[in-house]
Amino acid sequence: MDEAEPKEGWSPMPVLLIGLLALLFFWGLTRMDDRGGGFNKVVYPPYLSIEDVDKAWPKDPEEAKRMLGKTLFEKNCAPCHMVNGVGSPAINAPPLAGSEWVNAEGPNRIVRIVLNGLQGPIQVTGKQFGAGVMVPWRDALKDDEIAAILSYVRGNKEWGNSAGPVQAEQVKAIRDKTTDHVGPWVATDLEKVPVKD
Repeated sequence: MDEAEPKEGWSPMPVLLIGLLALLFFWGLTRMDDRGGGFNKVVYPPYLSIEDVDKAWPKDPEEAKRMLGKTLFEKNCAPCHMVNGVGSPAINAPPLAGSEWVNAEGPNRIVRIVLNGLQGPIQVTGKQFGAGVMVPWRDALKDDEIAAILSYVRGNKEWGNSAGPVQAEQVKAIRDKTTDHVGPWVATDLEKVPVKD
């Protein structure tokens, strides 16, 4: 059989084959995007992102408590004491960063302040803060939440704080002791309370 002579001109393209290749390429890209972990070298199946990998790793209980404390602090305390703990003289919110009240050997006074609030005046880091009133958190926060916040604040080295963590049992004991205390604390009454048991 003789083969046909090639002719000059156009021949029909295999459109169906080109469409199939385009779909196959698109499917491959979406598969890589779904399973590639954002192309991070530490993400591998069955994880889809670096956040999934982080969640799967066991957490140090103290670090988890610190992260909870940071989150709760930023939500509840930072509006007055600022995210960096420097306080706000405009609303008479004293600093927590470098505060002798925060860095006391024990948490007895600071737990009382968080539970019942505080009414000025109070001296912190050598400066006088006036007649501001801190909100009581007794009914809004649980013992473990208060312990997490205070552990975060007392141990925040970036703020110049280096006090030890606070345990939920310590908060519960002080909560039980002070159930009859009405109204916010004043500095002169708190100074009569031992810093630790």
